[in-house]
Formats: sequence, structure tokens, C-alpha cells
Amino acid sequence: MMSPDEFTRRQFELNAEFGKFVFDHPEVDDVLPDGAYVFFEVEGEAEFNTFSRRLAEKKQRAGIPVVVVRVKGLAPPQGSRLIDPVIETVVEAV
Repeated sequence: MMSPDEFTRRQFELNAEFGKFVFDHPEVDDVLPDGAYVFFEVEGEAEFNTFSRRLAEKKQRAGIPVVVVRVKGLAPPQGSRLIDPVIETVVEAV
């Protein structure tokens, strides 16, 4: 069973990636209702999806617009964005 901490970590990760997606595709923002609660369903993650849907249903019952984002998963994280770093041991005090 998925713990609340595991759910929160996964939800945060998905929200961050969705924010990047909306930044790259601003037209998506036009279809999101103001103040909407965005919830996620991830292919193959039944426990996460159940937890996510239950929270979304609570928001909907409270009169908050709800939007579902269905994804197949997340691509592997990218490596560092540093360009040609030079790493040196400092022998003398700077």
C-alpha cells in the first residue's frame, strides 16, 4: 500500500513536471479552469491513481474544478546542465 509520504513525493514530482510542460506549451493553460485542482493518473500505478482520484473527488465535492492529466510515466531525469566543468583540488587557501 502506498504511504501518504510516497504519494506526496510522487504528486510533487508530477506537478513539477506538469509545470514545465505548461511552460513549454502555454496553450495548455488556456484549457485549465481558474483555480482548478490538477490530479494525475499514471499508467500502471493503480495505488497512486486510486489515492489521486479520491483526493480529486473531495475537491470536486467542495466545488473546485478538477482536471485529470493521464500520463504513461516520466522520462528518466536528465543529467547535469553544467557545460564542460573543470574540477580541481585547491591546494592553497584562496
